[in-house]
Amino acid sequence: MKILVANNCVPFVRGGAEHLAEALTEKLNEFGHQAMLVRIPFRWEPPAKMLESMLACRLMRSPNVDRIIAFKFPAYYLPHDNKFLWLVHQFRQVYDLWGTPYQGMEETPENLAVRRSIIEADNTYLREARKIYTNSATTSARLERFNQIPSEVLYPPLLDTRHFRFGETGDYIFCAGRITTSKRQHLLVEAMQHTRTNVRLVIAGKSEDAADAQQIAQLIARHNLAGRVTVIDRFISEEEKAAYFADALGAAYIPFDEDSYGYVTMEAFYSGKAVITTTDSGGILQVVREGETGYVAEPTAPALAAAMDRLYEDPARARVLGRAGYDLIQSMGLTWEHVISTLTAA
Repeated sequence: MKILVANNCVPFVRGGAEHLAEALTEKLNEFGHQAMLVRIPFRWEPPAKMLESMLACRLMRSPNVDRIIAFKFPAYYLPHDNKFLWLVHQFRQVYDLWGTPYQGMEETPENLAVRRSIIEADNTYLREARKIYTNSATTSARLERFNQIPSEVLYPPLLDTRHFRFGETGDYIFCAGRITTSKRQHLLVEAMQHTRTNVRLVIAGKSEDAADAQQIAQLIARHNLAGRVTVIDRFISEEEKAAYFADALGAAYIPFDEDSYGYVTMEAFYSGKAVITTTDSGGILQVVREGETGYVAEPTAPALAAAMDRLYEDPARARVLGRAGYDLIQSMGLTWEHVISTLTAA
Protein backbone atom coordinates (compact mmCIF):
# COMPACT_ATOMS: atom_id res chain seq x y z
CA MET A 1 0.00 0.00 0.00
CA LYS A 2 1.20 3.54 -0.80
CA ILE A 3 0.76 5.53 2.39
CA LEU A 4 1.27 9.22 3.02
CA VAL A 5 2.03 10.06 6.65
CA ALA A 6 1.01 13.67 7.29
CA ASN A 7 2.12 15.89 10.15
CA ASN A 8 2.61 19.58 10.73
CA CYS A 9 6.04 21.17 10.89
CA VAL A 10 7.39 24.12 12.83
CA PRO A 11 10.98 24.55 11.60
CA PHE A 12 13.63 23.60 14.17
CA VAL A 13 11.02 22.51 16.75
CA ARG A 14 10.93 18.80 17.46
CA GLY A 15 8.88 16.84 19.95
CA GLY A 16 7.14 13.55 20.49
CA ALA A 17 4.73 13.91 17.55
CA GLU A 18 7.61 14.47 15.14
CA HIS A 19 9.40 11.42 16.52
CA LEU A 20 6.25 9.31 16.23
CA ALA A 21 5.52 10.34 12.62
CA GLU A 22 9.08 9.49 11.59
CA ALA A 23 8.95 6.18 13.45
CA LEU A 24 5.66 5.19 11.83
CA THR A 25 6.99 6.01 8.36
CA GLU A 26 10.10 3.93 8.97
CA LYS A 27 8.13 0.98 10.31
CA LEU A 28 5.57 1.06 7.48
CA ASN A 29 8.41 0.70 5.01
CA GLU A 30 9.98 -2.10 7.04
CA PHE A 31 6.68 -3.96 6.97
CA GLY A 32 6.50 -3.86 3.18
CA HIS A 33 4.46 -0.76 2.46
CA GLN A 34 5.59 2.31 0.50
CA ALA A 35 5.40 5.18 2.94
CA MET A 36 6.57 8.76 2.89
CA LEU A 37 6.31 11.51 5.46
CA VAL A 38 4.95 14.91 4.47
CA ARG A 39 5.55 17.78 6.88
CA ILE A 40 3.21 20.72 6.38
CA PRO A 41 4.63 24.10 7.50
CA PHE A 42 2.59 25.59 10.29
CA ARG A 43 2.64 28.78 12.36
CA TRP A 44 0.29 30.04 15.06
CA GLU A 45 1.59 33.56 15.63
CA PRO A 46 -0.29 35.69 14.94
CA PRO A 47 -3.27 33.32 15.42
CA ALA A 48 -4.94 34.49 12.20
CA LYS A 49 -2.12 32.80 10.26
CA MET A 50 -3.56 29.45 11.29
CA LEU A 51 -6.48 30.05 8.95
CA GLU A 52 -4.03 30.15 6.04
CA SER A 53 -2.54 26.82 7.10
CA MET A 54 -6.00 25.29 7.39
CA LEU A 55 -6.93 26.49 3.91
CA ALA A 56 -3.64 25.26 2.47
CA CYS A 57 -4.32 21.77 3.83
CA ARG A 58 -7.81 21.72 2.33
CA LEU A 59 -6.40 22.73 -1.06
CA MET A 60 -3.78 19.97 -1.10
CA ARG A 61 -4.37 16.84 -3.15
CA SER A 62 -2.59 13.50 -2.80
CA PRO A 63 -2.60 11.64 -6.11
CA ASN A 64 -1.13 8.14 -6.28
CA VAL A 65 -1.75 7.62 -2.56
CA ASP A 66 -3.79 4.68 -1.26
CA ARG A 67 -4.12 5.94 2.28
CA ILE A 68 -3.33 8.99 4.41
CA ILE A 69 -2.46 8.65 8.09
CA ALA A 70 -2.55 12.09 9.70
CA PHE A 71 -1.40 13.17 13.16
CA LYS A 72 -1.95 16.77 14.20
CA PHE A 73 -3.80 19.97 13.41
CA PRO A 74 -4.03 21.08 10.65
CA ALA A 75 -2.49 18.08 8.81
CA TYR A 76 -5.64 16.06 9.43
CA TYR A 77 -7.56 18.49 7.17
CA LEU A 78 -5.97 16.95 4.06
CA PRO A 79 -8.79 15.61 1.89
CA HIS A 80 -8.67 11.95 0.90
CA ASP A 81 -11.23 9.17 0.51
CA ASN A 82 -9.15 6.78 2.61
CA LYS A 83 -7.93 8.93 5.48
CA PHE A 84 -7.08 7.51 8.89
CA LEU A 85 -6.03 9.54 11.92
CA TRP A 86 -3.58 8.65 14.65
CA LEU A 87 -4.42 11.77 16.61
CA VAL A 88 -1.72 13.06 18.95
CA HIS A 89 -3.65 16.21 19.80
CA GLN A 90 -5.74 18.97 18.30
CA PHE A 91 -4.86 22.64 18.67
CA ARG A 92 -5.28 22.48 22.42
CA GLN A 93 -5.08 26.24 22.95
CA VAL A 94 -8.67 26.57 21.73
CA TYR A 95 -9.91 23.57 23.71
CA ASP A 96 -8.71 22.36 27.10
CA LEU A 97 -5.96 24.99 27.41
CA TRP A 98 -8.40 27.84 26.82
CA GLY A 99 -8.72 29.80 30.05
CA THR A 100 -5.46 28.44 31.49
CA PRO A 101 -1.99 30.04 31.71
CA TYR A 102 -1.08 28.01 28.61
CA GLN A 103 -3.80 29.47 26.37
CA GLY A 104 -1.28 31.49 24.37
CA MET A 105 -3.92 33.66 22.66
CA GLU A 106 -5.35 36.95 23.84
CA GLU A 107 -9.15 37.03 23.93
CA THR A 108 -9.52 39.64 21.21
CA PRO A 109 -12.48 39.63 18.79
CA GLU A 110 -10.16 38.46 16.00
CA ASN A 111 -8.75 35.60 18.05
CA LEU A 112 -12.18 34.53 19.23
CA ALA A 113 -13.21 34.32 15.58
CA VAL A 114 -10.13 32.18 14.86
CA ARG A 115 -11.04 29.91 17.75
CA ARG A 116 -14.58 29.45 16.42
CA SER A 117 -13.23 28.70 12.95
CA ILE A 118 -10.89 25.99 14.24
CA ILE A 119 -13.62 24.30 16.29
CA GLU A 120 -16.09 24.41 13.39
CA ALA A 121 -13.48 23.04 10.97
CA ASP A 122 -12.55 20.25 13.38
CA ASN A 123 -16.21 19.32 13.79
CA THR A 124 -16.54 19.06 10.02
CA TYR A 125 -13.27 17.65 8.72
CA LEU A 126 -12.37 15.22 11.50
CA ARG A 127 -15.53 13.34 10.57
CA GLU A 128 -14.12 12.73 7.08
CA ALA A 129 -11.72 10.15 8.51
CA ARG A 130 -12.64 6.52 8.03
CA LYS A 131 -11.24 5.78 11.46
CA ILE A 132 -9.77 7.89 14.26
CA TYR A 133 -7.20 6.38 16.59
CA THR A 134 -5.58 8.40 19.36
CA ASN A 135 -2.37 8.05 21.32
CA SER A 136 -4.11 7.82 24.71
CA ALA A 137 -7.38 7.71 26.62
CA THR A 138 -6.78 11.36 27.53
CA THR A 139 -6.77 12.43 23.87
CA SER A 140 -9.87 10.33 23.15
CA ALA A 141 -11.69 11.86 26.10
CA ARG A 142 -10.91 15.39 24.90
CA LEU A 143 -12.14 14.60 21.39
CA GLU A 144 -15.38 13.20 22.78
CA ARG A 145 -15.82 16.06 25.24
CA PHE A 146 -15.23 18.98 22.89
CA ASN A 147 -16.32 17.59 19.51
CA GLN A 148 -18.53 14.60 20.36
CA ILE A 149 -16.44 12.43 18.04
CA PRO A 150 -15.65 8.82 19.05
CA SER A 151 -12.20 7.30 18.67
CA GLU A 152 -10.13 4.28 19.65
CA VAL A 153 -6.88 4.31 21.63
CA LEU A 154 -3.77 2.95 19.89
CA TYR A 155 -0.79 3.26 22.19
CA PRO A 156 2.50 4.16 20.48
CA PRO A 157 5.63 2.10 21.16
CA LEU A 158 9.14 3.49 21.09
CA LEU A 159 10.94 3.22 17.76
CA ASP A 160 13.74 1.17 19.33
CA THR A 161 14.35 0.12 22.93
CA ARG A 162 17.60 -1.79 22.50
CA HIS A 163 19.89 1.05 23.59
CA PHE A 164 18.11 1.54 26.92
CA ARG A 165 19.58 -0.41 29.82
CA PHE A 166 19.66 -0.72 33.58
CA GLY A 167 22.72 1.03 34.97
CA GLU A 168 23.89 2.33 38.31
CA THR A 169 21.71 4.23 40.77
CA GLY A 170 23.19 7.71 40.72
CA ASP A 171 22.48 10.87 42.67
CA TYR A 172 20.58 12.85 40.01
CA ILE A 173 17.05 13.13 38.68
CA PHE A 174 17.05 13.15 34.89
CA CYS A 175 14.55 15.29 32.98
CA ALA A 176 14.67 14.81 29.22
CA GLY A 177 12.68 16.49 26.48
CA ARG A 178 11.99 19.77 24.73
CA ILE A 179 12.36 22.68 27.16
CA THR A 180 9.24 24.80 27.14
CA THR A 181 6.83 26.43 29.59
CA SER A 182 4.16 23.73 29.42
CA LYS A 183 6.72 20.99 30.18
CA ARG A 184 7.54 22.95 33.36
CA GLN A 185 11.25 22.24 33.72
CA HIS A 186 11.38 25.58 35.51
CA LEU A 187 9.24 24.13 38.30
CA LEU A 188 11.76 21.34 38.86
CA VAL A 189 14.52 23.95 39.15
CA GLU A 190 12.45 25.88 41.68
CA ALA A 191 11.96 22.63 43.62
CA MET A 192 15.70 22.20 44.04
CA GLN A 193 15.86 25.09 46.51
CA HIS A 194 13.50 23.15 48.80
CA THR A 195 15.29 19.79 48.85
CA ARG A 196 16.84 18.58 52.12
CA THR A 197 19.25 16.12 50.50
CA ASN A 198 22.14 16.43 48.05
CA VAL A 199 20.03 15.22 45.14
CA ARG A 200 20.99 16.76 41.79
CA LEU A 201 18.94 17.62 38.71
CA VAL A 202 19.99 17.15 35.06
CA ILE A 203 17.79 18.73 32.37
CA ALA A 204 18.50 17.84 28.74
CA GLY A 205 16.69 19.14 25.67
CA LYS A 206 16.54 22.04 23.26
CA SER A 207 14.78 25.17 24.46
CA GLU A 208 11.76 26.07 22.39
CA ASP A 209 12.75 29.73 22.54
CA ALA A 210 15.25 32.00 24.27
CA ALA A 211 12.78 33.03 26.97
CA ASP A 212 12.48 29.44 28.22
CA ALA A 213 16.26 29.10 28.54
CA GLN A 214 16.56 32.51 30.19
CA GLN A 215 13.90 31.70 32.78
CA ILE A 216 15.74 28.56 33.88
CA ALA A 217 19.12 30.29 33.91
CA GLN A 218 17.73 33.08 36.10
CA LEU A 219 16.25 30.59 38.56
CA ILE A 220 19.55 28.75 38.85
CA ALA A 221 21.41 32.00 39.49
CA ARG A 222 18.83 33.40 41.91
CA HIS A 223 18.83 30.31 44.12
CA ASN A 224 22.58 29.52 43.81
CA LEU A 225 21.91 26.14 42.23
CA ALA A 226 24.74 26.05 39.69
CA GLY A 227 26.46 23.19 41.53
CA ARG A 228 23.34 21.03 41.70
CA VAL A 229 21.44 21.74 38.47
CA THR A 230 22.87 20.94 35.06
CA VAL A 231 21.13 22.11 31.89
CA ILE A 232 22.10 20.63 28.52
CA ASP A 233 20.34 23.01 26.14
CA ARG A 234 20.54 21.05 22.89
CA PHE A 235 19.18 17.97 21.21
CA ILE A 236 21.04 15.04 22.74
CA SER A 237 21.64 11.82 20.83
CA GLU A 238 19.77 8.64 21.63
CA GLU A 239 22.99 7.15 23.00
CA GLU A 240 23.57 10.13 25.31
CA LYS A 241 19.99 10.02 26.52
CA ALA A 242 20.16 6.29 27.22
CA ALA A 243 23.38 6.79 29.21
CA TYR A 244 21.86 9.55 31.34
CA PHE A 245 18.77 7.44 32.04
CA ALA A 246 20.81 4.34 32.83
CA ASP A 247 22.78 5.92 35.67
CA ALA A 248 20.13 8.26 37.08
CA LEU A 249 18.52 7.97 40.49
CA GLY A 250 15.16 8.49 38.82
CA ALA A 251 13.42 10.56 36.17
CA ALA A 252 11.03 13.51 36.29
CA TYR A 253 8.39 14.40 33.73
CA ILE A 254 5.86 17.03 34.85
CA PRO A 255 4.11 18.61 31.82
CA PHE A 256 0.71 20.19 32.26
CA ASP A 257 -2.06 17.78 31.22
CA GLU A 258 0.04 15.70 28.81
CA ASP A 259 -1.80 13.89 26.01
CA SER A 260 -0.28 10.46 26.66
CA TYR A 261 2.12 8.71 29.00
CA GLY A 262 4.93 10.32 27.01
CA TYR A 263 8.15 9.04 25.48
CA VAL A 264 10.15 10.26 28.48
CA THR A 265 8.15 8.02 30.81
CA MET A 266 8.63 5.00 28.56
CA GLU A 267 12.35 5.66 28.19
CA ALA A 268 12.71 5.91 31.96
CA PHE A 269 10.85 2.65 32.54
CA TYR A 270 12.89 0.81 29.90
CA SER A 271 15.92 2.01 31.88
CA GLY A 272 14.48 0.73 35.15
CA LYS A 273 13.96 4.21 36.63
CA ALA A 274 11.11 5.47 38.78
CA VAL A 275 9.33 8.56 37.45
CA ILE A 276 8.23 11.65 39.35
CA THR A 277 5.20 13.39 37.88
CA THR A 278 2.39 15.64 39.10
CA THR A 279 -1.31 15.28 39.82
CA ASP A 280 -2.21 17.47 36.82
CA SER A 281 0.11 15.83 34.26
CA GLY A 282 -2.69 14.08 32.38
CA GLY A 283 -1.98 10.90 30.45
CA ILE A 284 1.23 10.14 32.36
CA LEU A 285 -0.92 9.11 35.31
CA GLN A 286 -1.98 6.03 33.35
CA VAL A 287 1.40 4.46 34.10
CA VAL A 288 3.08 6.52 36.84
CA ARG A 289 1.35 5.32 39.99
CA GLU A 290 2.05 6.69 43.43
CA GLY A 291 4.32 4.38 45.38
CA GLU A 292 4.21 1.72 42.65
CA THR A 293 6.15 2.97 39.61
CA GLY A 294 7.13 6.40 40.91
CA TYR A 295 5.78 9.34 42.88
CA VAL A 296 2.88 11.64 42.02
CA ALA A 297 3.31 15.06 43.62
CA GLU A 298 1.22 18.19 43.72
CA PRO A 299 2.47 20.66 41.07
CA THR A 300 4.35 22.80 43.57
CA ALA A 301 8.06 23.24 44.19
CA PRO A 302 7.98 21.96 47.80
CA ALA A 303 5.97 18.84 46.86
CA LEU A 304 8.33 18.01 44.01
CA ALA A 305 11.33 18.55 46.28
CA ALA A 306 9.87 16.07 48.76
CA ALA A 307 9.43 13.48 45.99
CA MET A 308 13.05 13.91 44.88
CA ASP A 309 14.24 13.58 48.48
CA ARG A 310 12.25 10.36 48.87
CA LEU A 311 14.13 8.78 45.97
CA TYR A 312 17.48 10.04 47.23
CA GLU A 313 16.93 8.82 50.78
CA ASP A 314 15.96 5.29 49.72
CA PRO A 315 17.83 4.22 46.56
CA ALA A 316 16.83 0.60 47.10
CA ARG A 317 13.17 1.63 46.96
CA ALA A 318 13.92 3.74 43.89
CA ARG A 319 15.21 0.60 42.15
CA VAL A 320 12.09 -1.36 43.13
CA LEU A 321 9.82 1.35 41.70
CA GLY A 322 11.87 1.52 38.51
CA ARG A 323 11.70 -2.25 38.04
CA ALA A 324 7.94 -2.11 38.52
CA GLY A 325 7.74 0.53 35.79
CA TYR A 326 9.75 -1.72 33.48
CA ASP A 327 7.46 -4.67 34.20
CA LEU A 328 4.37 -2.54 33.59
CA ILE A 329 5.53 -1.25 30.22
CA GLN A 330 6.44 -4.79 29.18
CA SER A 331 2.98 -6.04 30.15
CA MET A 332 1.23 -3.50 27.91
CA GLY A 333 2.19 -5.33 24.72
CA LEU A 334 3.35 -2.23 22.86
CA THR A 335 4.52 -3.54 19.48
CA TRP A 336 4.90 -2.08 16.03
CA GLU A 337 3.35 -5.23 14.56
CA HIS A 338 0.08 -4.34 16.27
CA VAL A 339 0.28 -0.67 15.26
CA ILE A 340 0.97 -1.40 11.59
CA SER A 341 -1.71 -4.08 11.29
CA THR A 342 -4.23 -1.72 12.90
CA LEU A 343 -3.45 1.34 10.77
CA THR A 344 -3.36 -0.62 7.50
CA ALA A 345 -6.49 -2.70 8.08
CA ALA A 346 -9.20 -2.49 5.45
